Amino acid sequence: MTNNIIENVLNLLSSYSIETTTNVYAKYGTFSDLVPKINNVYVTYLPDDNMNKVTETAKKLTIEGYTVIPHLPARTIENKEQLERYIKVLSEECGCSKILVIGGGGKQAGEITSSIEILETDLLSKYNFKEVGLAGHPEGNPDIKQKDLDRAIIEKNNFSKKTDFKMYLATQFFFEAKSLKNWEIHLKSLNNNLEIHAGIPGPATLKTLLSYAHSCGIGNSIRFLSKQALNITKLATTRSPDKLIFDLANYQVENPETKLKKIHFYAFGGIKKTSDWLKTTNKPDLRYNNQKFE
Repeated sequence: MTNNIIENVLNLLSSYSIETTTNVYAKYGTFSDLVPKINNVYVTYLPDDNMNKVTETAKKLTIEGYTVIPHLPARTIENKEQLERYIKVLSEECGCSKILVIGGGGKQAGEITSSIEILETDLLSKYNFKEVGLAGHPEGNPDIKQKDLDRAIIEKNNFSKKTDFKMYLATQFFFEAKSLKNWEIHLKSLNNNLEIHAGIPGPATLKTLLSYAHSCGIGNSIRFLSKQALNITKLATTRSPDKLIFDLANYQVENPETKLKKIHFYAFGGIKKTSDWLKTTNKPDLRYNNQKFE
């Protein structure tokens, strides 16, 4: 293994971000013993959440010393007045300067339907946001036609040329590096220039990962996991992302022009399990498949 791959693995692991829900944070009350302060923490805004829960969680994490990246799901917003109120509170009361703007799932609440509509309000600039993440779908989205996903990528890139904040693509989770590789080949045909933060699952049982893959309808990942699940004894076995991280680091070496810059953990097996794994893994003697990374 080349030194470049080792360096890339360690860089990816040192600059990762991680996601939490409002309920998970409420359960622990603090993340100080779980996540290093240098790592960004995303706060989801699920269909059964409300703005107050999200902003309160963001505020508490900021007070703890984290850089917080709250979700802003377009379809959850009832109107532009509510949108501005949410963005203003995140900026002025929660100390947030980064945000993830997504279409969002669930029933549409109001007149706003897409992330690009939120960008075009210029409210994020008005309230001094410096970095904006947008959704990326390496394996597509069962609820959105591919041509519409492509149009969204083009629109996001076009908008990035006329704004004063940094924009990047935060991806849906996947389980094989080739999903990102194939997607990035496609993105090049769309002239994408946005940085990519790859979403990967933290340690979790195969049964749990299959459940999340089915719920999100990501076909390639379902097929990949289903092959492993043919051996029913593996369903309860915890699957760690060692190989995926190594493969992504290797992909960076083989493709120096890649837009892949960071990884983002979806803690499907629990934030403590992901945190504990990172604490034992993120070190110079990192091992993959019981072989030292060297």
